[in-house]
Amino acid sequence: MNSPSDYGEAVQGRSRLAVWMLAAGQTIVWAGLFYSFAALLLSWEEGLGWAKTDLALGLTAAVLVSAVLSPVAGRIIDAGKGRILLTGGSLGGAVLLALLAGADSKASFIGLWALIGVAQAASLYEPCFAFVTRTLGKSARGAITRISLCAGFASTIAFPSGAWLADVLGWRGAVIVFAIAVATVGAPLMFAGATILHRGDRTEHKPEHHATNQAAVRAAMARPAFWLLAFSFPMIGLNHGLLLNHIIPILVDRGLEQALAVSVASVIGPMQVAGRLAMMRVEHRVSALTMTVVCFGGIAVASLLLLNAGASPMLAFGFAALQGAAYGLTNILKPVVTAETLGHAGFGSISGLLAVPYLASFAVAPFAGALLWQLGGYHLAIAGAGLMAFLGLVAVILLAALYRRSMYAA
Repeated sequence: MNSPSDYGEAVQGRSRLAVWMLAAGQTIVWAGLFYSFAALLLSWEEGLGWAKTDLALGLTAAVLVSAVLSPVAGRIIDAGKGRILLTGGSLGGAVLLALLAGADSKASFIGLWALIGVAQAASLYEPCFAFVTRTLGKSARGAITRISLCAGFASTIAFPSGAWLADVLGWRGAVIVFAIAVATVGAPLMFAGATILHRGDRTEHKPEHHATNQAAVRAAMARPAFWLLAFSFPMIGLNHGLLLNHIIPILVDRGLEQALAVSVASVIGPMQVAGRLAMMRVEHRVSALTMTVVCFGGIAVASLLLLNAGASPMLAFGFAALQGAAYGLTNILKPVVTAETLGHAGFGSISGLLAVPYLASFAVAPFAGALLWQLGGYHLAIAGAGLMAFLGLVAVILLAALYRRSMYAA
């Protein structure tokens, strides 16, 4: 007869397997439903003959739709249907990608990307992390770290494969391959991992469950912590989205050669993974709120380095390393800090609401950068991004102070 300890180890083993399945699934789904856009942007521009601004409306539409639908996805997760949402979103996204291969007008191209935004709302980080937090509770932090660590390689997969496939098969063939990968690899892994975690979810779903969640949401929105979260992380999203989408022209404007600018920009992605690896070594010794304050401070300092990057290429590389490592951790810390400060009741609905301003800020960031550039050049754009990071830092410091005060009061 197996002992209780043997049973517990078996459960933990299945949970770890499930997390790695979700991690692999997220990697493929991110590559197909998000990074394929940037990977194929030049191919679309050449093949379709449309301006970058027209093409960019596709991804903007997708992110905005994802933001609007995030609260709905959260409520579905709270209702115990997270695995259906994650799997259905992945499969639906694969079908829409396949349809995108036949797009021959701007309206159909942008419209299909808007629909892909529905799939993003159902299958990317926000719903996945909410599902993991719901099913694993206090153990979710390590699982989220591992998922985001693995999915950090999605762009590394998407960019070279997208370029190669576009050369060999054309952009339409490349989109079809991305769709097949999401449908045959990403979605099954998401389903398998979510099913294992779902079986371990012992949350009871009584008739009053929806009303209970709504009460939790109203209670959360009545607390200053909710609004500090709703402000601080979107400020970081604006900062990163602005700098990331303009990084090559910004670095060239700072005086770097274009080849060196590309080298600097290529550091950001790997440093996100490096930052997540570093977090795994200290996550049991440092609180999530403390790490969030440090990361926001790091992003603010990174903007200062970029502002002065013309003085030395090392400052540019310093920016890329610090920005990448710090921002890479915010994706992990956001759901953890939300759960710590607002609790687990109604978590899916609460995190869905908080995702709206965050995703919206990321969607408008490229246009904010272009506007600041028109008003005062990239010097003003960098300064504006730095101000956003500083305001986010102030808000999260206030959040940490409120949380400590509530802990002492308890």
